[in-house]
Amino acid sequence: MSTKDEIAALKLPVGRTFKIPTGEEDLWEGLDDVGIGLRWLSEVKKADMQLELGGPKWDYRMFSLFLVEEDPDEIEDGTVTLIGPDIDEVEPGTSVPGGVVIQVYSSTLTPGHREYIERQMGTTMQAIEGWMWFGTADGLWVRISKGMVGRLTFAKLSQALYATIKTLVPEVDKISFLWVVGTPEVGGIEMAEPYFQWAKHKLEVLREVEFYDDEDVDRFYGCTICKSLAPNHVCVLIPSSVPYCGIITYNTAKVTVELDPGGFVFEMPKGECLDPEMGTYTGVDQSIEDKTNRVVRHANIYSSIRYPTTNCGCFEAATFYIPEVDGIGLANRRYMGETPLGVKFSRLAGMISGGAQNHGFKGISVRGLGATTFLKGDGGWDRIVWMPAQMKLDAAEAIPEEVYDRIATEEDAVDPEDLKKFLLDKKHPIVEKYWKDCEPQPLDLPAPGENWPD
Repeated sequence: MSTKDEIAALKLPVGRTFKIPTGEEDLWEGLDDVGIGLRWLSEVKKADMQLELGGPKWDYRMFSLFLVEEDPDEIEDGTVTLIGPDIDEVEPGTSVPGGVVIQVYSSTLTPGHREYIERQMGTTMQAIEGWMWFGTADGLWVRISKGMVGRLTFAKLSQALYATIKTLVPEVDKISFLWVVGTPEVGGIEMAEPYFQWAKHKLEVLREVEFYDDEDVDRFYGCTICKSLAPNHVCVLIPSSVPYCGIITYNTAKVTVELDPGGFVFEMPKGECLDPEMGTYTGVDQSIEDKTNRVVRHANIYSSIRYPTTNCGCFEAATFYIPEVDGIGLANRRYMGETPLGVKFSRLAGMISGGAQNHGFKGISVRGLGATTFLKGDGGWDRIVWMPAQMKLDAAEAIPEEVYDRIATEEDAVDPEDLKKFLLDKKHPIVEKYWKDCEPQPLDLPAPGENWPD
């Protein structure tokens, strides 16, 4: 079934269609009053917002879906379809669910280039004046400021994306856009829910990735695209996992370097492997030191406790050390409740973002939970003691069967003492492997940026 047929089957209301300039000399026409570039990366405060899409109020029901189509007839180049009101047609402070589907066709590029194009569009989304684009593809938080009313529309926004992609990736032949703004007038959450579920399913299919051994390759890749938000941050892209933003894979990194050899993604020599369990490589350490302004000098790829890689803030989920049980908890962005640390995910994310090396904390990707090297240096799933119930269900295939029922959720325990009792009752592997005489042996974590004692 084609994308057109799939969207038609959702029975979304009929929207309005706009046409944006597609001629090479006209790409940027009419965008003079819209700021585009890194200087516009910012947060839109609630008091200043005209329109909010998704975010915590709507359980992050805002999706962006990028599709590289194989059939040119699937796309009418330069069209923008808007279902729901435009930015200047809502009351200031309006908050609703939403979503966007961007279809791309190229006679030379393949679906393997999708993530590269997606990354370029995502970067542009973050760099438009008065436009806050935060989160992951299946759980976004978007805000448009009041100051952009009369200057920015969804058609103009689409034109900015169109012009950027046609400029950066001239191999792209056609692009079209579909925006859904789920206000009550067009059916609200009830109308948009089938669209959300369809988009989520499509993302799950697109995100299927085959992991392979890190020792099968002679180099890794690095990514510094988030340096504008976290100056001392660098991601390490490896075959056995997916970075915590969930966007770019190892294979996509190779494509990115091929298309943009001077860009944010670069080859990272592995060097000598000093510790295969922790994921310690001399070449990785050297690259990290060079790319983090010499602030971070050492990182273990497979650990969240000792010298983890840095975090920018775009992670889908995060790990956190729970000293009372000497175990590791997981939480994803959609979880609204408290963690055993006594804070919600939003506070946790704020604590570990910004590019610092936070011992005991690390951003992770939902897809990365299925990696064979997942927290290998910390004990892997034998060290995971807590995660939200829904996240546990979503990750069921990645969790070893013998430990699944022994991992607590918010339905079992949140207080550390209750969690300790749960782990003892369930005979979690951590009790035998890491505790002593049925008592946890808490680690004294160094402060962010500090070294572990020898």
